[in-house]
Amino acid sequence: MKKLIALIAGLIMSHTCLAQLTENMGWLFITHQQKLSKKLDLLADVQLRSANQFDYLTTLLLRTGVSYNFDKKHSAALGYAYKGDWEQNPDNTQYTLENRLFEQYIYQFKLSQIEVMLRARLEQRFVKEENVQFSQRARGFVSAQIPLIADADFNRGLYTGIQNEIFVNVQHQQRVNNNFFDQNRSMVSIGYRWSKHIDSELGYLFWYQPEKENAYRRNVIQLMFTTKF
Repeated sequence: MKKLIALIAGLIMSHTCLAQLTENMGWLFITHQQKLSKKLDLLADVQLRSANQFDYLTTLLLRTGVSYNFDKKHSAALGYAYKGDWEQNPDNTQYTLENRLFEQYIYQFKLSQIEVMLRARLEQRFVKEENVQFSQRARGFVSAQIPLIADADFNRGLYTGIQNEIFVNVQHQQRVNNNFFDQNRSMVSIGYRWSKHIDSELGYLFWYQPEKENAYRRNVIQLMFTTKF
């Protein structure tokens, strides 16, 4: 028991001792799901992120995949993502490229009118700075869309969204941030469903991410559009 307490205390102290840096950012997130057949969907995401204080575009994320629907509640997908990061320094601009493969499982259901989604995702990351570094990361995501002023079937109307996603490094964590825990993102939003095919949301996301020397606390304003056809 003493060893367990010491281990927990050591983990807490390791995060506490990191310098706490606060940043303010803006994200634009566009996600689309296109039905190919009764069982298959095409997935496509585009995300743009600003640097601290909205100074410049720092990240472009492009993600696509194919999803297989077991039924209305359960689906699994395979996909690929490209991520480019630009960091402007006084002397130059540093560019980091990441190629990423992913596998995911989604379970979605309704509690009365509330729409709930649970997602588990495993990512194989190939990050290139001077050379390519491979690592694997797992992500656990939960979200709920809660109608506020909407029709009986929630095909149109105002809603609020809540979500949380935790990231953990499951292989080669020394190549990332030397931690099993990678990051956590929590968000609350207000949205409007224009039809059963189109949603729009504006939300606040709190992003906590410990790195090797610093821990970042990021306040993110995110504008999101979701389409399904």
